[in-house]
Amino acid sequence: MKYKNTRTGAVISSLSVISGKYWIKVEDHASDEEKASVDAPIKLADSPIANPIVEEATEEVDDSADGIDGITVKQIKQELDAFGIKYDPKLKKQELYDLMINGK
Repeated sequence: MKYKNTRTGAVISSLSVISGKYWIKVEDHASDEEKASVDAPIKLADSPIANPIVEEATEEVDDSADGIDGITVKQIKQELDAFGIKYDPKLKKQELYDLMINGK
């Protein structure tokens, strides 16, 4: 038996009896024209499921975080310590940064 949901237009086939406020049995309540539309194949190309709207994600890049401006002296010293690079703790930020980048 085929049933149609009058709210959504969904049609299902079931061996069990379907009852509910929005379900009607297609064979009992459908005219010949409605039966033809129920049996007509669904075109997936026209379906929103087949053609979902995809928005391209864009990532905002903060250019100010690049290079020496995006890192603190403490972070530079942590990196130098992690790589076992010896340095004078009195060096300026630029000197520490150059040492971290060049490894010399």
